[in-house]
Amino acid sequence: MKRIICILLCAAALLCLGACAKKAAWRSDVPLDKLAETVEKHLDGGSLAAMQESYLKGAMKMDPAIFAQWLVKINAYGANIDEYGIFKAPDEAGVAKVKQAAEDYLKLRRDTWMEEYMPEEKPKLTQAEVKVCGLYVIYAIVSDDVRGPILADFENALKS
Repeated sequence: MKRIICILLCAAALLCLGACAKKAAWRSDVPLDKLAETVEKHLDGGSLAAMQESYLKGAMKMDPAIFAQWLVKINAYGANIDEYGIFKAPDEAGVAKVKQAAEDYLKLRRDTWMEEYMPEEKPKLTQAEVKVCGLYVIYAIVSDDVRGPILADFENALKS
């Protein structure tokens, strides 16, 4: 009897571990404009402008062909460097490429930062983050107090 109870307890423990280790299920059907609304409720969206493909290729050194969809918005008015980009990979195999492209872009921005240019804005860039949620990748160049809520809301919008 003790042996049966021990086996049942072990089986229950393994089931619990399996449930805890389960990967998060992500949605893959959320339009980028809805995700942008989620992000921009934390920013002054009126000062953000959507970038064209030429900006992606030129200034960002990204190949648009690796994305199923993309949206990049930068501050077009005012004196801050607020910026974010949302990218959707074509499939799970492409997520690593998309994440790497976003990380490479942030590295490029950091490497080319001119120290005398708006030094009060540099922490936004040095602390910028890339987050992956399923097929979606976001980077955010924003202040610390805004970045956390943006990334949390982005993640929540994609949980299934």
